[in-house]
Amino acid sequence: MNRKTVVHLGPKNSKGGMAVVMFNLMDNVPDDYDAVAINTHLDGSLRVKISTWINARKELRRILDERNVRIIHVHVTHSISWWRKMNLIRICEKRSLPIIIHIHSGRFDVFCQSMFGFCGYLVKNKLKNNSLKVVLLEKRWLKILKKWIPRNAIVIPNHSESRVFNDGNFNNEEIQILMLSRKSKGKGHNFSIKIAEYLDEKNIKFKLIMTGIEKNDLKNNMNGAIDAKGWISNNQKNDLISKSDFLIMPSEFEGSSMSVIESIVNGLPCLVSHASSDTVGIEELTLPLNDPAEWGERIIYLSNYERYTSVRKKLEIRALSFSKDKNKEYISKLYDDIG
Repeated sequence: MNRKTVVHLGPKNSKGGMAVVMFNLMDNVPDDYDAVAINTHLDGSLRVKISTWINARKELRRILDERNVRIIHVHVTHSISWWRKMNLIRICEKRSLPIIIHIHSGRFDVFCQSMFGFCGYLVKNKLKNNSLKVVLLEKRWLKILKKWIPRNAIVIPNHSESRVFNDGNFNNEEIQILMLSRKSKGKGHNFSIKIAEYLDEKNIKFKLIMTGIEKNDLKNNMNGAIDAKGWISNNQKNDLISKSDFLIMPSEFEGSSMSVIESIVNGLPCLVSHASSDTVGIEELTLPLNDPAEWGERIIYLSNYERYTSVRKKLEIRALSFSKDKNKEYISKLYDDIG
């Protein structure tokens, strides 16, 4: 008999952390399962998006016919992503397959409140299906989403492995600050630039490297102090993590960011907004979004050798929460419970 198969549905070929999470889960699948992924979205024109969705439907039906599929693991954000996945889920429900709804969005509550709460009504009605299991990325979302998700929803943090060596030694001549994100409203690119402007006013020598935006998106690169690199490869990302002194993530909504988690497991101190407070779990690394100067001052404060070393030691402990083995333990239990 064919080995048991779990099918992941999500944007595996798109840019961003969600695709990274999917590949990490497939690489870390429980021992008695095989994993396959079906791409449900591609960046590009409307025609490309529709074609990808149609192909996903065909691929899903083919795999369900040919393999011993036991679990459907669906990765969703909100809005169109939700409705697109619901269409695919209906195919699986007709075959009475257990389904995991893995919510990745930091704005899912806003989505549920849209259309005068009608979207939330539809979400709640769908998630009350006993064949569905809801997985969240952070504990705080259990409270935020309690109006719409079932009581048996669980939390499984994203995971990552240490792939680079950051020795934690400052280049005394220049502090290198890294902002890793795709280009999207609310991610914090403009706020990051304001942090850089404050450091410049204080005559601090620094380099701010940002991904997601291009050089021509910058109105002023501050004589080369700001470097916008656009989209980068994994190897380039790992190289930047190894050479940087701080990661900043001033996102308005994103929690459990893979950029933050990758920084934590590789020993790179990261300053984050309250949206990522659960992920970092260290109070002195969490800041409000009302004052870029406060972020600049915290960078200066933590640039002291003793303080910097102390934070890195705290991150070593925090990194255990995002271990590959712990994640596999969580996923194995989840699959055993519903498979």
